[in-house]
Amino acid sequence: MQTARTALLLALALVLPGLGQPRRGPGPAPGRAAAPRAGRALDRLNRMPPEQRRRLLENLPPERRKRVEEQLEQYNRLPPQEREQLREQLERFRHLPPERQEAARRLFRRFNGFPEDRRTLLREEFGYLRELDPADRRGRINSDEFRSKYTLAEQQLLQDYSNLLLPPQ
Repeated sequence: MQTARTALLLALALVLPGLGQPRRGPGPAPGRAAAPRAGRALDRLNRMPPEQRRRLLENLPPERRKRVEEQLEQYNRLPPQEREQLREQLERFRHLPPERQEAARRLFRRFNGFPEDRRTLLREEFGYLRELDPADRRGRINSDEFRSKYTLAEQQLLQDYSNLLLPPQ
């Protein structure tokens, strides 16, 4: 379940920032970080009466609206304890420097470019890598088994994931 939560965390971080706020062009406002407000957006959406939430989501482009609705449903299906853990992860993500947040978003977009069967395999490997200490993680990534199991693009994604999202222990 941890790997599914990680995927949901990154998905929410991608689709919830600035929800209901007009776009201001290609980047963040001058002097302002592109930090997601996913945790606050989740709270705000969940507290809204259904009619108000529907009106807000109607203003989004159809594809983004669909993603937000799907992620919100997935979030609301989680047990309360897992929702709280996810909120805490979102809050930690929000406090990452903007360049690390953007790198995580790019990583997630790359991940979503793989076919579903490969994403499932990659999720399992994410979970496995997460449990390893840094030395064992490096050993795993440099192993012949790892290299034969994953394409070069998948290896790079997993390496980038390891470097970006897994804190040294």
